[in-house]
Amino acid sequence: MTNYKEYIYAVYQEKSFSKAARKLYVSQPWLSATIKKAEEELGLPLFDRSTNPISLTEAGRYYIEKFEQISAIEAEMNEHFRLLRDVGRTELHIGSSMFFCTYVLPDLMADFRLRYPQVTLTFTEGGNKTLLEKLLSGHLDFLLEAERPTNSRVHSIPWASEEIVLAVPAGGPVNKKLDQYRYSFEEFLARTQTGDRRPPVPLEAFAKENFLLLKEGNDIHQRSLQLCKNAGFTPKVTLYLAQMMTAYYLVLEGQGIAFLRSSIPAHVIPTDQVVFYQLDDPLAVRSVYLSYTQRNTSPVQQHLIDFMKENIL
Repeated sequence: MTNYKEYIYAVYQEKSFSKAARKLYVSQPWLSATIKKAEEELGLPLFDRSTNPISLTEAGRYYIEKFEQISAIEAEMNEHFRLLRDVGRTELHIGSSMFFCTYVLPDLMADFRLRYPQVTLTFTEGGNKTLLEKLLSGHLDFLLEAERPTNSRVHSIPWASEEIVLAVPAGGPVNKKLDQYRYSFEEFLARTQTGDRRPPVPLEAFAKENFLLLKEGNDIHQRSLQLCKNAGFTPKVTLYLAQMMTAYYLVLEGQGIAFLRSSIPAHVIPTDQVVFYQLDDPLAVRSVYLSYTQRNTSPVQQHLIDFMKENIL
């Protein structure tokens, strides 16, 4: 029998010859004649044309049931062949923020490549929404970000826990009354080794300051607003930014204060132009997730998953 399956299935889905013809980019008379020819070859009608919309006959229901089973088997077979092809695959694509792509992933993935020197890695910077779309479409293998995707096709594992701190220009007058809470750059870096930890700052002390905030759509945007709300004020935002590192460097220039991830000082040049404050709010701690689709993973993808689990920060 000639391969009419796709045409028959389109009519079944659309419940209309005219709609199915538009979907298939063919003329309705041609599609009707093609389905009629298929029915003649089978010796049985597949569609009851007396109903509105058209419906399946008993033979049609059997045909669609078997077509869907065959399609599922073909999809499973194609996935199996994909996995066989991927045994020798040597490319991985990881999407993350500019901070991770620039400061964290290069060193971390250098260690990964010592184990798997045949692997080529590509980092893609972007916002969470755009990167998630690329992950779901197969253009990325992994997503590394603070927001945990809620899509049912995505599996996520916590990879790191990070603190949100407040960065303030060192010359700001507000610092004068906050000596007991304030960290210099060097003190902040050494606080875990020396045990010299300051108490969390009362965030309301900054209610009148100019804030540099990340744009809406970034996890820390909403956290920043809620942190201030929990402290009893609405922040006076003078500038919205796309990148956290831009906010950091503007703090150095005295343009305002900003909520930043606590890992930034470990990756930039020490300076006396900024001071840091820790915060006493559950929202000031968040997880970073490694996310990937729940389809069967290739061997090289599994190598990276295992490596990241071994190197959780």
